[in-house]
Order: sequence, then C-alpha cells, then structure tokens
Amino acid sequence: MPKRVAIVGWAQTRHERRKTLDNDWDLIYPTVKAALKDAGLRHDDIDVCLEGASDYLDGRGISNYTIVDGVGGQLKEEAKVSMDAAYAFIYAAQRLLTGPFEVAIVSGYGKGSESVEFHWQTNTLFDPFYGQPLGLDALSAAGLQASAYFNRFGISEEQAALVPVKNKRNALRNPNAQVKKNLTVEQVMKSPPLCKPIKREDACPISDGAAALVLATEERAKKICRKAGHKPVWLLGMGHCQEAFSLGARDLTFARAGQLAAKRAFQMARIRHPLQELDVAEVYEPFGFQELMWYEALGFCPPGQGAAILEKRVTEMGGRLPVNPSGGALAANPMLATGLVRIIEAAAQVAGRAGKMQVKKRVRRALAAATNGVALQNCAVFVLGGS
Repeated sequence: MPKRVAIVGWAQTRHERRKTLDNDWDLIYPTVKAALKDAGLRHDDIDVCLEGASDYLDGRGISNYTIVDGVGGQLKEEAKVSMDAAYAFIYAAQRLLTGPFEVAIVSGYGKGSESVEFHWQTNTLFDPFYGQPLGLDALSAAGLQASAYFNRFGISEEQAALVPVKNKRNALRNPNAQVKKNLTVEQVMKSPPLCKPIKREDACPISDGAAALVLATEERAKKICRKAGHKPVWLLGMGHCQEAFSLGARDLTFARAGQLAAKRAFQMARIRHPLQELDVAEVYEPFGFQELMWYEALGFCPPGQGAAILEKRVTEMGGRLPVNPSGGALAANPMLATGLVRIIEAAAQVAGRAGKMQVKKRVRRALAAATNGVALQNCAVFVLGGS
C-alpha cells in the first residue's frame, strides 16, 4: 500500500456572481483540463474521477450525470459525493491509498446564480417534521449560532466584524475572488441586516465557479512533478466528523465536529501544537464569526478566545499564523467547490505558487478546513506539507 499521496496539479475559475453564459459542463470541463495541464497529464492518465455535486442545488436527480464526460469519466471509475468536493478529496485519497488506482481528479462546481430561492434551498437541509416547518435555513441557523456564541463568551459584533475586514482585504490580492474590498468595522456594522446579528458583509456571497485538483500516489507523484517542474504537496493528515442533525441537540457555541476532525488530522500529521507548527491556514467560513469558532476548534486558542487572537493580529497576513490569505468563503462561495478551493489555496502556499497571496515565510505545513451542512455541523480538516 502506498505510504503517501500528493497533490500534483490544480486549477480554479474566476468566481463571479453570475456566469450567465456558462452551464455546469462549461464550468467543469475547462477547469479539469487546466488542472491536468498544470500536472502535465492527459485524460488517459486519469484512473478515477471524484466530484462533489448536489441534487438539491442542481434541482435534478443524479446531478453529476451531466458532467461525467466533462470531468474525464469516460470509461473510467467515477463517483459523486453529495457534499462539498473537499469530501470527494477524502474519497479520492482513500481510493489511492487502498486500491489499484494511481491518479485521481477531484472536482466541484457551484452555480448559485441558478439555484432556487436561498431560503427554500437550505430549508431542505432540516428534518421535514420539526426544522422545515419552523422555517429554519442556513442563514437563520447561523444567526442563532452567532447569538449563542456571542452571549456565552461576551464577544461583540464589532469584534466579529474584524473577520470580513481582514478577509476581504486579503482578497484584493486574489485574482479569482468575487468580493474584494477595503472595509472598516463601521462599514460592516452599517451593512444591511440579514438575520440578527448577521449583516450583509458578515455573510458569504452567492457565487458561480469551479475547482479541480489532481491527486497521485507517492511514486507517480514524484515522476509527475519531476516532469512538470514543480514540487508535490503531500497530504500529511486528514479527518472529518459530523455532529447531531438537530440544532437543539448540539452546543452551537463550539464546533465540536471541527475539533474532532482536527484531532484526527493532527494525529496523522504528528502535530501537537498547531499554532506553532502550522504556517498558514485556509478555512471555510460561510459567516465571519465562524472563523473565530474555527480558531478555537483547531486549537489555535482556548474556547472564547478567537476574537482575542484576531485582535492581536495573530491571523493577519504578517501574523504568526495567517488565516485565509485568499479571502476565504467571504470572498467567494461557489457551493460544493468552496472547500476544495481551500485545499487548493493551502497547497499553493506550500508549493510557493500562491502569487501575491503568498505568505512571506516559508510554508512547511498548511491547514485547510471545510464544512458541510448548517452551523458547522460537518467538518473536514487537512494538513498539507512539502517534501
């Protein structure tokens, strides 16, 4: 069994509010093709194709059938994960580590501009007997979570507003970001209310876009990267966990699923002190305050201290552990690709290929974190490293 797998190539689109002239195939095909080109590979080199796709978001059953040829799935092993494509990445890694495959392409796309009304769409994530009749959706669940989190730890809305200020400023360096701007805390506070205490600038945008990466077994990765002229990015550890389905059965003030996923990933990567041993992190924060909760779940600080380390600039670009140099999900949120984008951005940092987003110090280890469901219910954590 191979000891390691590595990311050997990647690509993503520019993420926009509406890609009116592009359907799902138009998004995924050129992105997969670009990822293969980045790795110096062709379609014939692919052994298995994994993608993130959702019947609910697409409004049709077996939603991946329209993109099978676009991802290179002709006469190949191919499968869909009905979650963010970061979870398809887990599936791909497991297949390479335990099966006869050597090269996998992982992809995901989001076409939020064509989805039905946001409230109805995310209302379907709740159980049909209690959650849906109450009118709950991702936004109202996040509002409940933010209120509980702020009240328990005495965190102010102004402190949480520092997250969109940081991330959208970071996005100014990101050529693929949808939302990029210089903001002040006052501007965040004055942005239109969505669901108290969440305001427009606190929430991720609706986006169209796609992402893809190539994963290979150790020996193949070394050969591929030697030929392509760049270094492999090794998967050092990964973990994922899901909390209870019902909001009422969970402690909304702490991302327990994120903590357990991180514990597994850190064990695999032999990391004991993440704040000291990691060099950069990309986390999926659909709402700004959730980045603070990620800090706590990942062990960067104790519970309730997420705002404090942000105020101390620990997670700024020049800080001890920069978080979301790309701008994160607040800069672009092509649903079902956003988590995979976090992995790609973390890999780019390790490879020294992040362009203007590259952190100044050498990146030996990077973290990527994804979420699925509402209020950080399902979390996945990945640790990436160089040779």
